Amino acid sequence: MIALPLFLFAGLGTYVSWRMDSRPALLVCALLCGYALATSPLASAIDAFGTGINNALSNASHAK
Repeated sequence: MIALPLFLFAGLGTYVSWRMDSRPALLVCALLCGYALATSPLASAIDAFGTGINNALSNASHAK
């Protein structure tokens, strides 16, 4: 369960480095946010949300 605190700290670091205009730090913090979300218990919900958006877009493009 270390993923959620890591996400919070990396999210704060992302915001701070974005405000400081520090691109290398922003890259590292954003990658840590992505890693934390991918390994968190919320990963299946995030995946299902993305699948739902993909299905909606696919169905909209095939509708006549």
